[in-house]
Amino acid sequence: MVNSSIPLVMPKMSMTMTEGVFVAWHKSAGDEVRQGEVVCEVTTDKVDMEVEATVDGVLTTLVAEPEQVIAVGEPIAYISSEADDLLGGLFDEPGPVPGSRLEPESRPEQELAGTTPAGNGSVPRGAVAAVPAARRVAAERGLDLATVSPSGPWATIRLADLPEPAGERVSATPGTDGGRKRGGRAVIARRMSASAQVPQFVLYRDVDVEEADRRRAGVSWTAVFTHALAVALRRNPELNATWEDGEPRRREDVAVAVAVDTERGLLAPVLSDPDLLERAELAERIRDVTGRAQTGRLEFRELAASASSTMSNLGGSGVGGFQALLTPPQATALAVGTVEHRVVPVPGGIGTRLRCTLGLTVDHRVADGVAGARLLQTIDELLGGELV
Repeated sequence: MVNSSIPLVMPKMSMTMTEGVFVAWHKSAGDEVRQGEVVCEVTTDKVDMEVEATVDGVLTTLVAEPEQVIAVGEPIAYISSEADDLLGGLFDEPGPVPGSRLEPESRPEQELAGTTPAGNGSVPRGAVAAVPAARRVAAERGLDLATVSPSGPWATIRLADLPEPAGERVSATPGTDGGRKRGGRAVIARRMSASAQVPQFVLYRDVDVEEADRRRAGVSWTAVFTHALAVALRRNPELNATWEDGEPRRREDVAVAVAVDTERGLLAPVLSDPDLLERAELAERIRDVTGRAQTGRLEFRELAASASSTMSNLGGSGVGGFQALLTPPQATALAVGTVEHRVVPVPGGIGTRLRCTLGLTVDHRVADGVAGARLLQTIDELLGGELV
């Protein structure tokens, strides 16, 4: 069989993705690679992703360089290979697999949420999706793939998802500055540059949280404010919205992204209907996604899902109040400052109360200042007594 030069391209990791930023090589030119083996790392405004070889062969040419912006489908490297079935066995399931790891333009939103019925080339419900390398190593170690948490697109198990064998340690990833991922600032720069094009304003309000503190029973302030924001958005549907295709779009559900600081930079996993959860359940959910965000174990759908608002809490860092920039197409962002005792007027003189400064950023195309004021008023009322 004659060797052919196979391009390794920038993958499409969401329906709206048009380009990605190359981060780092994990292999060098001339290295042999196996199908499913991690070759390099790329990132978008939503997620970091390891790119795996699509065939067995030799990595002959490295096209991309760190921080380079590359369009979806454009080559980032070339592999010399004798493979004649470039897509065979990607999920080890019968039937055609569309677009290898690339997401087709027509892929419906429900597939990202894992609700796709079997058929039409999708992975059947109940089947475990895994790249061949992960499936092979799991078989060698006697691992049940059903017990492994996936981190690849469409809940696909990658080689890096497999637990370490007892007694082994994984060294720092090559080209990542001792394990710290690079390229995050470029992604944040692009995201915030897009935010700067949005006409936005910010409203500040000091809220009393004495009652909320009494009722929270050890639940984190991040969970308290996320719950209050979600309830307020449901009660103020004008701001439970996004700006898309030149017009505001109101949502039936409530989805809030929670900003998490990680070594990869700022990530914002999306929580669906957090106002419908009990406080303790929501707090556990936030602890879970925060921990997985910091260790690179988030599911792709948690970052790709759409939200109407982002909750950012810098109170634990000693910041009294701040403005959070919008993340398009979201209509709002809530910034939470330090919860602290402050001197306030009381009957007969002055005293102290537990208070916090909130900053609400609003897309002026979606709503005016009075709508933002109503949302903050609702949050204040919830914290002052309605919070359950």
